[in-house]
Amino acid sequence: MKQNQIKPSFPSRAEVDLRRILKASPQDLWLETIRRTKGAEHDGLVHWMISQTGCDFAVAVHAFYRSDPGQHLDLPRPLPARPGPSDIFAQLLINWDLGYFRTHVLAVEREDVDPRQLVRINQKVMARARGSLPFNIPRRFLNPEGGLPLDLPPQLSPDEARHLWPLYAELGLRVQPAAPGIPRTVAKAKTLLHKIRIPSRVT
Repeated sequence: MKQNQIKPSFPSRAEVDLRRILKASPQDLWLETIRRTKGAEHDGLVHWMISQTGCDFAVAVHAFYRSDPGQHLDLPRPLPARPGPSDIFAQLLINWDLGYFRTHVLAVEREDVDPRQLVRINQKVMARARGSLPFNIPRRFLNPEGGLPLDLPPQLSPDEARHLWPLYAELGLRVQPAAPGIPRTVAKAKTLLHKIRIPSRVT
């Protein structure tokens, strides 16, 4: 290996397992999953999701506003030919041009993009002269309407499903702190006892 060559990073076993589950699951779980991501630590998972041909429009829109589009509009640069896992913004725009995200079953909701952020990005786009950007932002990303609210049954909830919670917890995705079932019941009981515990008297 050359000295300056960057060693490729590979997904963890937990992420590989989660990808396999997502492939066999409805897009509701995809949207629920991307809503539970945090920061750059989950870019690889998000990049994989938006690179799948069946990725729903709502998932793509969440990823778009997660990628800080305002920064790209303030400092516009040509899109890389082969975006890496950290180039969510570029991968979204390239994939849109390739025909991705045309399936639109799920609704884009407030937790996917705050209305104030939506207004700001629209203003930034409108302030740019036509053709002045080195990329094209889809109009539908700026006005993401339509679709149905997410409907996730308990057996597919990362907080409630026993086969999902360990994967999400290991990957650092947002889930309840204790595993479902007895561990969570015990944790809740300990919390309750701590709250109602009477302080000992000072003699």
